[in-house]
Amino acid sequence: MNSEYVFLTVFLPLIASILSLFVSGEKAKAWLVVAGAFLSAVFSVLAYSPPVSGIYTETYSVPWIPQLGIYISLHLDQFSGVMGMLVAWLVFFIVLYSVKYMEGDYRPGWYWFFMGFFATSMLIITYADNLWFLLVGWEGVGLASWALIGHWYKDDEPDVKWVGHPGDRVALVDYAWPPSKAGLRAILTIRTGDSAFLVSLAYIFAAVGTVQLSGLLRLGHAISALGLLPLFLFLMGPLTKSAQFPFTEWLLTAMTGPTSVSALIHAATMVNAGVYLLIVTAPIFASVQGAQTYFLAVLVFGALTAILSSIIALTVDEFKLVLAGSTAANLGIIAAAAGGAGLVGSGAALTALLWIAFMQIVGHAISKAPLFMGYGAVIHETGTKYLGAVGRLGNYMRVTSLALWLAMLSLIGTPPFAGFFTKEMAVDNISAGFDAVGFSGVLVAGLIAFLAPLYGLRLLGLSLVHGPEPKEHVHEAHPIMWVPYTVLALAALGVGGYFAYLYADEVTRLVASPGFLAFLAGFAVALALYVLRPGVRSRALTPLWRIGYRRFYLPWLYDGVLVWIYHNLAHLIYWVVDRGVIDNLYHVALPWAFGRMSAAFRRLQTGSISWYLLYAIAGLLVLVLLVLL
Repeated sequence: MNSEYVFLTVFLPLIASILSLFVSGEKAKAWLVVAGAFLSAVFSVLAYSPPVSGIYTETYSVPWIPQLGIYISLHLDQFSGVMGMLVAWLVFFIVLYSVKYMEGDYRPGWYWFFMGFFATSMLIITYADNLWFLLVGWEGVGLASWALIGHWYKDDEPDVKWVGHPGDRVALVDYAWPPSKAGLRAILTIRTGDSAFLVSLAYIFAAVGTVQLSGLLRLGHAISALGLLPLFLFLMGPLTKSAQFPFTEWLLTAMTGPTSVSALIHAATMVNAGVYLLIVTAPIFASVQGAQTYFLAVLVFGALTAILSSIIALTVDEFKLVLAGSTAANLGIIAAAAGGAGLVGSGAALTALLWIAFMQIVGHAISKAPLFMGYGAVIHETGTKYLGAVGRLGNYMRVTSLALWLAMLSLIGTPPFAGFFTKEMAVDNISAGFDAVGFSGVLVAGLIAFLAPLYGLRLLGLSLVHGPEPKEHVHEAHPIMWVPYTVLALAALGVGGYFAYLYADEVTRLVASPGFLAFLAGFAVALALYVLRPGVRSRALTPLWRIGYRRFYLPWLYDGVLVWIYHNLAHLIYWVVDRGVIDNLYHVALPWAFGRMSAAFRRLQTGSISWYLLYAIAGLLVLVLLVLL
């Protein structure tokens, strides 16, 4: 195993970010982290060359706290090798973009440190073979997400840096989130799942004596008695980290961070950690008795997330919020594809089906990163985040417009882009999974495929083709910004060409599949509604549109109902336990008891020597009796 290359891939971004704290000047910090990210990306390729196959093919491990099963362990296989390269190269392009995007920011030291810290944390998750070591990266990305989502902690410029319209309220709940609140929302939601995830790791270690992924796989059917409880506790971690319904809210309000952070979270790190872990642990959990129930839950949560998040992306009116909804939708597709693989596959067939789910991570990432960076440039140039506030940008930002079209066509699954192959095959997994449990897989997969072009072409049509002309002069972004996202958008086309060669035998089947036919129907509808004839409205769909726009009222649940319950429960505990029990015990009952006891003892102090002698004789007799007994 190229362990040295893997370690350099993982830790070079962190080393660069730490060094950036000791250099002065914004540009010096920025270029130092860019250099660390570039070297990490180069070593990720060297680590994977020549390509490896299988799962947990090569492992490297050194003891850390062996008594607790904690090792600094790495594994290199077809999943971690490709994922490592994907993460490292996307991090490089995003931090390069950040050099200009974050120029003049009031918090450069904070930003550049946590960008490198974020990258290393995600790379630990990617390569870790020991689940305790993976937990270090798992918690690291959670901490970094809080730091970067809330980067603009001053909560200024609400029309650009907030999520939602300031002043918008639903049933006394604010539907506008400043960066400081959004960062807190993210870490609290994620920690909810992490608590269960931590318990599951302890449970697995106590039950089978190891949390090495390669070791658990070697146990085979010996792990079957583990049971479903640790699997569902484990599932809570990926569900919250990858923003599966109903935990999608933190991901949507995470758009308060700089757009480069949004690109990093959505394309390269953080949200992919959960679905990636679902994929690489599936061969292990497939041997657990009752695992079909676990995979069914993954399938249902994923499909529900894909459909509902697509509706959200179709109805919201902020550039980044549309993209965030599409991220949640694609994460749902990945999770559902992994669940479907677990339901219908076993052995080598399971690994092949999981590879299909994994490739959707790749297809989504190389499409989503340029979309976020491109729309970051749009916000940077126009000074607005709202869809409909400015339009016809294709006339002013031609390079950015081209990159956005290429990336979005790939994201929604248009041939011959990478997203077509990865999404269509992932949808096949979903369809097969539902068919296996007696539900119409074609119906679910078709709905998912139909909705994608609707939200994608809506965003492009109403910002690049139609809409009000910019009131001020708008020009192309700086080359340091547009080169990275243009290269990635072209890569989506190039990778699509490679997939066309690799899966040449599958192209005919994919084009004739029900999922692709549903995509074509959605594409035609979207082309008519948002590109050719924008402005068409249907009163019949208004109620559904409003529900989607309000994000199925989940913010009202999280920021209203749950906060009210927590607030009143805290008051109840305060009055019953703190005031009723603790205060009354220590401030009333115990003082009264000690007062009565002291009064009783004072009555014994009569001043009569004869009484004192009587007490002494009585005490002596008690001692003698105790000795004799």
